[in-house]
Amino acid sequence: MLAQEIAEFQNRGFASAEKVQTVLNEIRETAEIRHLKNLDESKVIEIAEKIAEKVALEEIIGRTGATYISALNQILDYTNFYFDKDLKSLNYSDFDIHKSTDYADRAITEQHHQNFQNFLQENFEKGEQFQALSLAVELQREFGLRFRESAGLNEKTIAKALQTGRLELGRQDWTKNARERTLEVQTEAQREALQKTQNFLENSGKVNLAGGAEKWKEYKPISRFRAVADSVRNEFSAETGTKYNYHGERHAYAQSQYSSKFEQKTGVGIQSPIQYYSEQLERAGWNGEGKFYDAVSNYQIKNFLEHAMEKTGLEKAEIKKIDKEIRLEVSESLGHSRLDITNVYLGH
Repeated sequence: MLAQEIAEFQNRGFASAEKVQTVLNEIRETAEIRHLKNLDESKVIEIAEKIAEKVALEEIIGRTGATYISALNQILDYTNFYFDKDLKSLNYSDFDIHKSTDYADRAITEQHHQNFQNFLQENFEKGEQFQALSLAVELQREFGLRFRESAGLNEKTIAKALQTGRLELGRQDWTKNARERTLEVQTEAQREALQKTQNFLENSGKVNLAGGAEKWKEYKPISRFRAVADSVRNEFSAETGTKYNYHGERHAYAQSQYSSKFEQKTGVGIQSPIQYYSEQLERAGWNGEGKFYDAVSNYQIKNFLEHAMEKTGLEKAEIKKIDKEIRLEVSESLGHSRLDITNVYLGH
């Protein structure tokens, strides 16, 4: 009833009652608020950041995220009117939410990754969750796992991978929609990440890094681990003045895979388009304002295809063919079935 009342408030009609209800649920669960009179600016930001995180994790698309922010604004209008508050409306773009895909490099750099790992290691004495989180982050970077996959990676899956050289992910590892996929263990860094995780699990008596015991199907340990991870990330950001996003490790993996696969196919190592354009924009002095590809155009950055042709000596048609092959392969390794999602990681 409340959702319908808010959706119809002042005949605004921007978001449906269903969307408003979803955001109201988020307010209750994330902000732990049972009455709108208790809503304040910090809680509003917390909700918006949660919506943005769901977009970043691909749980919802950008357009849906923007609609949820619209629904949140309607709730704020209603709250301001009935409870004499002055809560400011939000702009979804301020939270890196875009209705249409605006490609930008979201990968965590090697240096930023190491800074976060150092932070975790400095806190190991506070509890084993810091060590577990350090291992989960490494698994994300080395195998491109979603956060919940790194947290829920089953000890039996790890043991088998160390024996066979194939990380066979499935339902027991909390893959999205229980979808199965297999990743080859190709590097020493990947093997080391698996071995360290196995050692930790054996010593702690758990079946996964989230702390699951015999009943691996229970989601509560994953949820609790995620809450700890978010708290630690916020602590790191406050201490260092730099933002960190777990999902950025997955972006780094995708870009690394693109480069290595390009070299395997052509004999020439080359950056993914998003990395190439980002580096060129940095050299050109772009300050990060505006849309990424608008900046590429404004600064007259050489087209990626032309760049790749110069580097490899191959024709445009061949570059396009190789590029598509690689995107399909990377898409499979990430557990996707749509190239439009993979393009967010690699650029176009």
